Amino acid sequence: MTKIYGICGFIGAGKTTYAKQLADTTAAFVWSPDEWMIPLFGEHMPRELFDQRLNSVTDLFKQATLQLSAIGVPVIFDFGFWQKAKRDEFRQWALAHQLDLEMHYLNVPYSVCKQRALQRNAEITGQQAYQMTEDMLELFWSRFEVPKVEEQLLWVEP
Repeated sequence: MTKIYGICGFIGAGKTTYAKQLADTTAAFVWSPDEWMIPLFGEHMPRELFDQRLNSVTDLFKQATLQLSAIGVPVIFDFGFWQKAKRDEFRQWALAHQLDLEMHYLNVPYSVCKQRALQRNAEITGQQAYQMTEDMLELFWSRFEVPKVEEQLLWVEP
C-alpha cells in the first residue's frame, strides 16, 4: 500500500518547507496548490471562484495520485486542511482507494504564522505564494480549525 501524506497547518506555519523536507526523506511527490493556482489563475479572485478552481485542481491532484500510487510513488498533499470536515473527507478518499494516509499537523502559534506570512510578502518573487494582509490573515485564522487529539494527526513542532 502506497503512503500518502496530508500536511495540515495555517498560512506561514511552514507547510511547504516541511513538505519539501519530507519529500526528500521519503522520495515522495508533492502537490502544492499555490504552485499551480497562481500560475494558472493569478493571485486574486472572488472567493467563490477561488474555491471552484481549487476544487478542480484538487480533483486532478487526486486522480494523478492514484496513478502515482499504482506505481509505488508516495505523495504529499501540501494543502493546509483547515477544516475538520476537509480532513475527514480526505481520510475517507484515501481509505476508499486503499491508500496509507498519514496526516501531519504543523503546530505553530498564530503570532508566528502571521509574522512569517507578512515577512514572506516582502520576499515573494514571481508566482510562488499569495500576498497576505493582516486583515486577510485574521479572517482566515477565524476559519482555521485546530485539529483535536482524537483526529490522530502527527503533531509536528517545526
